[in-house]
Order: sequence, then structure tokens, then C-alpha cells
Amino acid sequence: MVSSANYNITIGPGHGSTVGATVPVKFNGKKEEEKKPEKVQDAKIKFHKIKSSDKYLVQGEWTEDYTYKVEVEASSKELEKNMELMNRYRLITFKVPSKKIYTYLKHCYKIDSIEAPQRHKGAGTKAVQTVLERSLADKETEGRLVVLAEITDGQTSPAGFFYKLGFRFVDKSLNETMEEWLRKNENTDSPKVTGIMYLPKNHIKKLMMYNGNLL
Repeated sequence: MVSSANYNITIGPGHGSTVGATVPVKFNGKKEEEKKPEKVQDAKIKFHKIKSSDKYLVQGEWTEDYTYKVEVEASSKELEKNMELMNRYRLITFKVPSKKIYTYLKHCYKIDSIEAPQRHKGAGTKAVQTVLERSLADKETEGRLVVLAEITDGQTSPAGFFYKLGFRFVDKSLNETMEEWLRKNENTDSPKVTGIMYLPKNHIKKLMMYNGNLL
């Protein structure tokens, strides 16, 4: 069970990029009012730090900089069970494993949720970039970010949002699904896929520099 502290911050661009322009004074001496810039509501993001000591067990295809492995001697009960299976199915060439290998997450930040009242205004992207900056500044996490992409409203998945920012699923088949979605170049909602995603080290710059198709 993860016992690290949780964080809950509000971050966003504050205002859009529209700049009010002053209209030249008319002959009647009156000056038109300046247009007010569009107000963009801030996004709320919740995240927490996972420590290596938390023994956060994972599966799937991760890059080596995200995980570490631990070998554990198999218990006598497990050895007996394996021997029973070998005898039952006559697995003559079957080698009874004496050790089990577990894969755990290294120090990283896990994004729990993002609430952006306005879509495609950049507030959500800015919030994720802020958490990444925090992870990069942390000597233990070194920019590592993970997130569980799940459907919370019963209709949409955040997979498309995170995939565009550079996150990838630990299940490669889901990444292929996302690539096919992007190739279609259609303004459709993200496929309703779920699972653990992480930010590969070689995609950190992509996320920090992301400014296209505001999310």
C-alpha cells in the first residue's frame, strides 16, 4: 500500500493569449472600451510520490529506468505445487523454478486526477508540465511520471490526452490502437482504452515543449 504524501494543487495559464487592443480615438472624442482577454479557468491536479520502498508491484513492458527487480526464493508450498503440476501433466522437461521475480516501480510521481473545467484551453497540459518540472527537480524521481488512464464518467478516456503529451501504455497493443487513432486525423474522442501509462525518458522534452492542439 502506498503511504507517501498526496499533493493537490491548482495550476493553469490564468488567461488566454488574446491581448486587448486599443482602438484609435474617434473624432467625437470617445474611446471604445478595450476587449477583455478570455478568462481560462485553472485545472486542478492531484498527484503523489511513489517511493521504491513502497514496493509498488507492476507488470507490463517498462523501460529499465522505471523499474527494478527482486528475486525471492520460492516457498516450500510453491515448490510442492509446481512438482504436483509437473507430475500431473507429465512435464518431464519442466524445470521447477526455485525463485520468483517481482518487478517494482522506482521513485516516481503518479498523477491521480485532473479536473479542467474548459477543454482545449491548455490548462490541463500546463498542470501536467508543472508536475513534470517537480519530478525533474527531485533527485529521486528524475522526471519519472505514471498515470492510470481510466474512464471515470462512463463515456470518455483520458488516454488520448496523455498519449499526445508523450505518455505510453505498458501494454504495447494499446499504443498501436492509439497510433491508429492519431493516423486517422479525425476530431473524434479518444478510444475507450484504459491502463497504466508512463512518460518515457526520451519523451520528456516533447511534453515540456508541447504547445500544439491545446489540451
